[in-house]
Amino acid sequence: MAPTAAIGVLEADARLARLRGLLEAAGHAFVEPAVLQPVEPFVDLAGEDLRRRLFLTSAADGRELCLRPDYTIPVCRLHLDTGAAGRQARYAYLGPVFRQRPQGPSEFLQAGAEWLGYADEEATDAEALARALEAAAVLGLDRPTVRIGDEALFAAVVGALELSDAWRRRLTALFGDGDRLSAALDRLDGTAAPERVAVAGALAFAEPETARALVEDMLSIAGLSTVGGRGAGEIAERLAEQAAFAAGARPAPEAAALIRRYLAIAAPADTAGDAVAAFAHEAGSGVSAALAPALDAFRRRLGLLAERGVAASWLTFEASFGRPLDYYTGFMFELYDPARPDGAQVVGGGRYDRMLTLLGADTPVPAVGFSVWLDRLGFGGRA
Repeated sequence: MAPTAAIGVLEADARLARLRGLLEAAGHAFVEPAVLQPVEPFVDLAGEDLRRRLFLTSAADGRELCLRPDYTIPVCRLHLDTGAAGRQARYAYLGPVFRQRPQGPSEFLQAGAEWLGYADEEATDAEALARALEAAAVLGLDRPTVRIGDEALFAAVVGALELSDAWRRRLTALFGDGDRLSAALDRLDGTAAPERVAVAGALAFAEPETARALVEDMLSIAGLSTVGGRGAGEIAERLAEQAAFAAGARPAPEAAALIRRYLAIAAPADTAGDAVAAFAHEAGSGVSAALAPALDAFRRRLGLLAERGVAASWLTFEASFGRPLDYYTGFMFELYDPARPDGAQVVGGGRYDRMLTLLGADTPVPAVGFSVWLDRLGFGGRA
C-alpha cells in the first residue's frame, strides 16, 4: 500500500487506535521519522547483506538514500538530533516500512515502542516485554508463544573461560548466528580445517599504523568509511586476529564443550535460572562467579515481570537465542502466533545499549524496545 493508503488503515482500524492509546498512556511520544533515510547507518550497523533488501535512491548531492526499512535506527537518529543523548525518552511509532523480503509484502506496517536513557535495565526490560504482550492482546493475539534469551549470560560464560581476547570477541560477535557460531566452536575444539584469510595474513605482522593505513586505503577504494560500525583501526585489528586463527590458534576443546553445554539449555523461564546455575556449578567456581551478576539480573527481571502479571512459566528461555548484530547487548524476546503455519515472529524486541554510541553518541545510552510486524497480524501490505 502507498503511504497515504497506510494512513487510511491506521485511521480506520479500531485495534490500531487502541494500540496508539495504550502506548500514549504509558508515556510514549509518537514520532514519524522521514521515509527517506541515509543508507550508511543501516549498512554500518546491520552489515552489507542488508543492502540487497533495501529500496535505494540517491539525493541530488549524490548521497545514497533508502526507503525506511524499519523504525528503530531512524528513531534513535531522531533522538540524537533533538537533544542530549543520555536523556530519558519514550518513543512510539506506527506507519509503513519498506524492505524486500523472501515472503510477505515489501511495503508493510510496523508499530513499536522504544525506551532510551533508563538506567534500571531489568525494570525497563520487564516493562518492554509486558507492554509488548499488551500490544499483542490489543491487536487480537491473546496467547502468543514467547521466547526469551540473554546475551549477557552468554558473554559471561565466554568471559570466564581460558580463551584469548580474540576468541572471546569472535564468539560473542557470532552469538545468535547458529551456523557460524557452530563452525567457530568446531574451530575452537580442533575439529575444523584451518582457515585461510589472505588479507588478514598481509596484516599479521604489520605495525598498527601500517595496518590501519592499508585498511583505510582498501576502504577508500571501496568507497566506504566504516564497515559494520567499525573504523579502519578496529578492522585492521580484527583482520590481524583472523591471521592468528588462520595460522592455527591453539584448540581449546574443554572451553568449546562448555559453551556447547550452555547453548543447549532450553527450559521454561521459571526453571531456566536453576538450569543455568547448575551448569555454572558443574563448570567450576570461575564460571559460577562470572555468571552470578548476569544470573541475578535474569532472576530480578523475571520477578519484575511477575509483578506486572507475566508469569515466568509462560516464557521459554533458550540459551542460544540471540541476534548477531553488534548493538544488541542483553535481554531479547520474540512473540509468535501459534496459529501461523510459517512460524514467523509477530513481535521482536530486546536491549541494544550499543546502538546510540555506534550512531555517534559520546557515551553509552541504555536502550530497549520492541517492534510489531503488523502484516503478520492481518494488517495489509503491498508486494
